[in-house]
Amino acid sequence: MLARCWIWLALATGCTHEQAVHARTAGEVAALGGVAGIIAGALLRSVTPHARDIVIGFSVVSGAGIVSYAVGELEDPALTSGPPETIEQRNRRWAKILTQRAAGAAREGNCDRVRRIEVRVRTYDPEIHDFVFLRDPEIARCLSTP
Repeated sequence: MLARCWIWLALATGCTHEQAVHARTAGEVAALGGVAGIIAGALLRSVTPHARDIVIGFSVVSGAGIVSYAVGELEDPALTSGPPETIEQRNRRWAKILTQRAAGAAREGNCDRVRRIEVRVRTYDPEIHDFVFLRDPEIARCLSTP
């Protein structure tokens, strides 16, 4: 039984996008069906002596459904990663981050740090440097003082 679970889990983690959609749907149906079975088993407690077995069986079904849904959600290639960031995108992102840091340093009066950051922003993205960095009044004040 345990070997079957490991085989099932190994197969489920190798999902393509199309298989992941089906795994999530099957997992959702099994989880909800398992919960309905648990409730039915609890309600049948006074009617049948097998209510405990029914609850345990549907608990296993619900657990398997939850695991199937989670595996389908986590292993879907369409959801796990977007397109890789290009060097230009990375440099633009870092130029914006460094501009924000320089603005904070300028407000604190740390003009030496602003000057060090300015060189890096200009290297990463000259457009951000010219149109955002240099137009910040606090940064401009720091860069104009000797």
